[in-house]
Amino acid sequence: MSNRMLYAGLAIISAVVFMAVFAPFIAPYDPTKSTGDVLQPPSAKHIMGTDNLGRDIFSRVVYGARVVLIVVFSASLLSMLVGVPLGLISGYYGGKLDRVLSMIMDSLYAFPSLILAIAIAAVLGPSVFNAMVAIAVVYIPTYFRMIRGQTLSIKTRLFVEAAKVSGASNARILRKYIFPNVATTVIVVFSLSVADAIITEAGLSFLGFIVTAPTPDWGFDLSSGKPYLPAGYWWMITFPGLMVMLLSLGFALVGEALSERYLAREER
Repeated sequence: MSNRMLYAGLAIISAVVFMAVFAPFIAPYDPTKSTGDVLQPPSAKHIMGTDNLGRDIFSRVVYGARVVLIVVFSASLLSMLVGVPLGLISGYYGGKLDRVLSMIMDSLYAFPSLILAIAIAAVLGPSVFNAMVAIAVVYIPTYFRMIRGQTLSIKTRLFVEAAKVSGASNARILRKYIFPNVATTVIVVFSLSVADAIITEAGLSFLGFIVTAPTPDWGFDLSSGKPYLPAGYWWMITFPGLMVMLLSLGFALVGEALSERYLAREER
């Protein structure tokens, strides 16, 4: 079962990444310019229809994948690069440093992720870079809590005690003995946090905190199409919304599959 989830998730992610990389060759129209066909339903000419300005929705979906992937991957990498070292240091050294870091992370973790991201983005201002920072801050506590917990367990094992007795420095113990044992957890958390970050990115973009018109972005296009839904123009929000759901599902499947494999390995 885990293999099926893993392959399905990787297939979805690969398809979206391929679409983003080769967007100029896949998109039939310029995503920022009108085709002259305003509010046209899906057809052979426009497979996902057109929006209120006559722009081809399929082309905007294809190019919108670029913004989503850039923001989400960059934010997730940044949160991992900050959260993992802090978790290792806090769990290994303990004491006052551990209490202070844990208190800060617990305070951040107490906020709903989207609310915290909105608050940070509102302070920093709307831009792609600021959105990356806002989303990264949201997921740092997730890495911290997971890695800290595992470090607390691993540092009491015999091979760590043996390394201390042999004279290994704390930095060497963290790098050579503890981090390799939490690396699998980092990968699992990364996959699952990316899945959640996609929803957070869409929410920020929906509220106008990432891009401005006419830049294509799935969340921004959802916001643009919302006023036209009551009039029956369902395609304006349906396809961007499906892409958000599909990409998030892809990373969630990969994360769950890796988590199952990790748990199976631990049981053995």
